[in-house]
Amino acid sequence: MIEVRNLHKYYGALHVLRGMDIDIAKGEVFSVIGPSGSGKSTFLRCLNFLEEYQQGDIRFDGRLVGYRETAGKRLRASPRDIAAVRTRMGMVFQSFNLFPHKTVLENVMEGPVIVQKKPEAVVRKLALDLLEQVGLSDKTDQYPSKLSGGQQQRVGIARALAMQPEVMLFDEPTSALDPELVGEVLDVMKALATGGMTMVIVTHEMSFAREVSDRVMMMDEGLIIEVDRPEVIFGNPQQARTADFLRRVVH
Repeated sequence: MIEVRNLHKYYGALHVLRGMDIDIAKGEVFSVIGPSGSGKSTFLRCLNFLEEYQQGDIRFDGRLVGYRETAGKRLRASPRDIAAVRTRMGMVFQSFNLFPHKTVLENVMEGPVIVQKKPEAVVRKLALDLLEQVGLSDKTDQYPSKLSGGQQQRVGIARALAMQPEVMLFDEPTSALDPELVGEVLDVMKALATGGMTMVIVTHEMSFAREVSDRVMMMDEGLIIEVDRPEVIFGNPQQARTADFLRRVVH
């Protein structure tokens, strides 16, 4: 479903992603681990062109992401084409990014009604179903400020799902949460994984990555160090850099 070839990303002179090659299959739960500053979030944000990459290809469902090719030249895709790709990829951020002046239900309904122009009655039913799925059907009329961090992040997940994406991208979705609230968000993500959703997850929750992933990718300094099944990455890593990182973070 996602094909990445020779991906490079620069911020000025800083070479953040240095030639990444990876395929992610439909229905796969794919976790990305590695130290801070290794390029994990940048990689994720390139997948839906929130970050513009300078070299290489990202293809989603066979189509080039962010660019179009005309007469052998690569040009930036139109805003409409870029937006069309993003509607097919739900994204959940570290910060919850909810609209503070809208209720939980309104936050979840916003995208399908405003962006996809779907009828409000249809979207309302979908939103209520999703809020039940994430365990928040009793909070529909609350405002974000009245919710815990874990509840706000679950609203964020429901909001992303309301667009009915084909892939869900998670950028360290629990890093801003108090430790006791992490589990409730991970439980929602586990249920999604079990349901067959294609997911790409940047996470520092190693036990979660080990439990739910089909494959885990270790990154460092903008490079893929290794990619394998979680039992190999966590139980018998093939690269010394992976083993060293896990020794420091897995307790």
